Amino acid sequence: MSKLLEKLERISEGSSQPLGFGAAVSRAKVSQMLVIASIPAGNAKLTAFSEKGGADALLVTVEHLDKEIKNLAKIGRAKADIPWGVSSETVSKEEIEKLIEIGCDFVIFAPAKTPAAVLTEEIIGKVLKIDTSLTESLAKAVNRLQLDAVLIGPSSEEEPPFTVLQMMMYERLASVTGKHLLATMAPSMSTSDLESLWGLGVRGIVVDMAVEQPEQRLSEVKEAIQKLPTTRKKSKEKIRATLSLPRASSEKVEPEEEEEE
Repeated sequence: MSKLLEKLERISEGSSQPLGFGAAVSRAKVSQMLVIASIPAGNAKLTAFSEKGGADALLVTVEHLDKEIKNLAKIGRAKADIPWGVSSETVSKEEIEKLIEIGCDFVIFAPAKTPAAVLTEEIIGKVLKIDTSLTESLAKAVNRLQLDAVLIGPSSEEEPPFTVLQMMMYERLASVTGKHLLATMAPSMSTSDLESLWGLGVRGIVVDMAVEQPEQRLSEVKEAIQKLPTTRKKSKEKIRATLSLPRASSEKVEPEEEEEE
C-alpha cells in the first residue's frame, strides 16, 4: 500500500488508545493534516529543504514524464525518509510501471488525457486532480473509481485567494467524491485558511516550495496545522420552536347554577 495513503488513513481514523497497565500508557498524537511539499523536477536544493523542514511527503511536478524518469530515479536511489510522488497532467500505464520500479509512492494526474487503464494499478497510490469547475454529476462519479484520493484546486491561476465562493465550491466537491481529500495551497493563500480547509474534510495540503524563503513558508504552514482544533466545529443554526397557542373558544361557557336545597 502507498505510504501516503497509510498516513491519510491514520489521520482519518485518528489515534486509538493503546492497551496496557500503568499511567505511562498515553495516546499517540496524530497530525490533523499532512504537509506535501511540491517542487519542480530536478531541484535538489528544494528537495533537501522539504525533508529538513519536516514535510510529510514530497511531490515532484513534471511536464513531460518520459523525459524526467532519469532525474526521478535519483530521488529513488537517494532513499528519502519521506514518501515521494509525481504530479503530471497525464500518465500512461507503462510510465506507472517505471515509476513503481524507481520507488515512486504515489502519482497525481488529471482525468482528461490519462488512460483509464492506470486505475487498475494497485501498488502505487492514485490521486485524481480536479478543480472547482467540475460538475456535480462528474464529482459523484469519482466515488466509484479506483482512486485513493482527490486533489482539489482552483480552476485557474487568475482566481483570487480562498474566497467564500471557493469555499462553497470546495464543500460541494468534498461532499460527493467520497475519497481522501487533498488541496493545493497557492503562495498567496494565507495559513489562516487552513482551518477552513480542514473543516471541509481536507487532510493533506500541497505547499508550493518554488517561492521566496521556502523554509519559512513550510514552517508557517506546519505551525498553523499544529494549532488546528481536534474536533470539527458544528455549524451554528438558530432553532426556532413554534408553539401553537390555544384558540379562544367562540362559545361562551355559562357558570353552572347551584341547586337549591
